[in-house]
Amino acid sequence: MAQTNRKALKLFELVFSVFALFHLSGAVTPLILTGGISEGDGFKVNDADLALNAQICLLIYLVSFVLLSLRWKRVIYYIAKNQIILLLVAIICLSYFWSVSPSETFKTVIYALGTTAFGLYLATRYSLEEQFNIFAYTFGLMTILSGLFAVALPQYGIMGGIHEGALRGVFTHKNQFGAIMVLGAVVFLLKAFKNEKMSWLYWLLLAFLIALVVLSNSTTSLGTLGVMLMLCLIYRIFRWRYEILISAILAATVFGFAALLFFAGFIESDSFFIALGKDATLSGRTYIWKYVWDEIQLRPWLGYGLAAFWNGLEGPSAYVQLAMTVEVIYAHNGFLDLCLSIGFVGLIVFLAGFFSTGYRSLALLRQTNTPEGLWPLLFLTYILLSNITEGTITTMNNSFWAIYIAISYSLIIARDNKYAIY
Repeated sequence: MAQTNRKALKLFELVFSVFALFHLSGAVTPLILTGGISEGDGFKVNDADLALNAQICLLIYLVSFVLLSLRWKRVIYYIAKNQIILLLVAIICLSYFWSVSPSETFKTVIYALGTTAFGLYLATRYSLEEQFNIFAYTFGLMTILSGLFAVALPQYGIMGGIHEGALRGVFTHKNQFGAIMVLGAVVFLLKAFKNEKMSWLYWLLLAFLIALVVLSNSTTSLGTLGVMLMLCLIYRIFRWRYEILISAILAATVFGFAALLFFAGFIESDSFFIALGKDATLSGRTYIWKYVWDEIQLRPWLGYGLAAFWNGLEGPSAYVQLAMTVEVIYAHNGFLDLCLSIGFVGLIVFLAGFFSTGYRSLALLRQTNTPEGLWPLLFLTYILLSNITEGTITTMNNSFWAIYIAISYSLIIARDNKYAIY
């Protein structure tokens, strides 16, 4: 009987983990609740009733806390070993007291704490290899469903409005679809490298996913996808002996500097941006960054409170809205949005934790010889790239943040186990 209960709990936790990651990614539920509306067709996603989506999130957080309580000694032990994350969580909670919109900050802090708890649950419940399998199941489900939505339910899977014809799969926007699926491509490629019996399936999923990203017409995601797939190969040099590694890094630096000089004139002539279907302002992003920076300087140290700045023509975001003459709902740069929320103090604490995690991920990479050993460093690289022109970690209440927390704590656990990821 006890063994049966353990098996049932194990199955439940697996299904729960996949479902939670799926939902926190923003897949399916928001798309259905908004009726498949698209940017530019006269409706706004934020105007739809998303109460059910929020309720599912709260249920996920509740289950996460219950499951954490089952291993409370282990959880408390490792919480105390990641003091930078603790400090960052304290700052986002305290931001309620200086927020320009306390109610919005309070709500987002609840979501951020719940998502952090889920990430902590993944780290303390599963090894890095087991987590990686869960990610593969989740992204596989997203990929297959995105293809099905595009073919069988085009009113949901294909965008209308100003992005008419662009594939968005099970997400509300093509850019969101692209941002999520880049990570899926990395997972599929690394799984295919394992030479397991099912490697053919992951190669097939990777090819299908790339085709979907191309159909999404998201040039930023497609470019990031190419970079990340190349890094899956390039990062293997960090496993070389030090004398070879240093030579390779020096050669890459010289090559990169030469390439930068070669392309400098091309970029300055705007031909580079035209080739990408963009302009030198990155579709107006550079203007947004300028106006956002003006607002950051008004409250540089502690910011405006978590998720409190962007409120249309109400509050401080009105300056950016009026200056741009179009609706802007975020800074299109994750680091600027962090400054708006928790100021330079919060940004510095986040970066300290980020680079500390990066150092541990590099140590793991050198101590292991498995595809999973590449995953933490690749994920952190993606977070850097994706937050230059978008914002994947700004509100700390989505799957990106959950995976970041899981990796941050998992690397500490792996270090204690001498980098054993099994």
